[in-house]
Order: sequence, then structure tokens, then C-alpha cells
Amino acid sequence: MYVYLAEAAPGSKLRECIRAFDDVVYGFISDFISDGMTSFMKAVTFLGSEWFITFLAVTIPALIFILKKKKYYRHGLLIPANIALGALFNQVLKLVFRRPRPDVLKLVEQSGYSFPSGHAMNSVIFYGLAAYLLVRHGRHPARYLFAGIIAVMVLLIGLSRIYLGVHYASDVLAGFIIGAGWLIIAARISDRLLE
Repeated sequence: MYVYLAEAAPGSKLRECIRAFDDVVYGFISDFISDGMTSFMKAVTFLGSEWFITFLAVTIPALIFILKKKKYYRHGLLIPANIALGALFNQVLKLVFRRPRPDVLKLVEQSGYSFPSGHAMNSVIFYGLAAYLLVRHGRHPARYLFAGIIAVMVLLIGLSRIYLGVHYASDVLAGFIIGAGWLIIAARISDRLLE
């Protein structure tokens, strides 16, 4: 299913496990390919795109300042700083690993390297911090519901990248794990800054 280039040493157990994992996941997800599902996945993947997350990361603090919500000024500055540094780290990792994109049916065009998935990693970093701040500092009872919806959306963004043929499942899993590690650090920093 996939063509792997310039990866681990030939015959390595790790490489074989990763290949098997990627093949099984893509084989399962590709069974759902249809025009309607493709339209849905394209819409979902847009929510994790660099452009959309950048737009939100700039718009949210701008609204906080326009509405003069002084209580949330530091929140407003933390959000774009977090995603900017996280996205930069993702690009550094891509240059270090230089993993080619999958050689499967591509339902969208995507340039650059594959590992780790920027959509998956940046979605966890951005939406994850938003959900954390909402639960930690929000007062409305529905905040847990919104945080749950955000979690499902992030998972769907990751799945959309595999479905669309632009990432291996292991790219997405790595993006989630690295993004979660980054998020834990960002949450701790936010707790200190927002005390």
C-alpha cells in the first residue's frame, strides 16, 4: 500500500511494525472513500489547516482586546504564542525526519514532508489549549461538553489526513503524542502566567 523511502534500516523490526500499523489503518479507512465522505473530510481537515488555525489564533486575542476584556489579556497573548512556537517546532521535526508523503490515492494535494502530521500536532496544541483554558477558567456548566466536542474534532482532523492520503497513520499518531506533550508544558506555563 505505502512506499517507504529513506526510513529505518532494512528489515528492522520497528520499521516492519510501523509499516504494518500504517497499512492496517489506511486499509480500514480507505474502505469508506466516497464523494460525500471526501467532502466531509476536506471540511474537517480545513479546521486543522495552518491558515485556519492562524486566523483563529490572531482573531481570538484581537476580539479580547477589542472587547476590552482585561481579565483575559494574558490568555489572548498566550494562544498565538503557543501555536506559533508549536508550529515552528513541527517544521523543525519535519526537516529532521524528512519522511516522504504516502504513495497512495491522494484526494488533496499536499507538499512538504510527512512526519509528524502538522494538522494533528497543531490541532492538539491550539484546540487543546483552548479546551484546557475553557475548562480551567470557564464558569459555564457546558464547558465540559465544548471541551469534549473539541476533542472529537481534533481526532477527526487526524483521521482526515489519513483518509485524504497525505499522511501515514504513524505521522498522525506522532503528531497527537508530540502535540499532547507540548500541550502539557503549555498548560503548566499558562497556570503560572495566569495565576
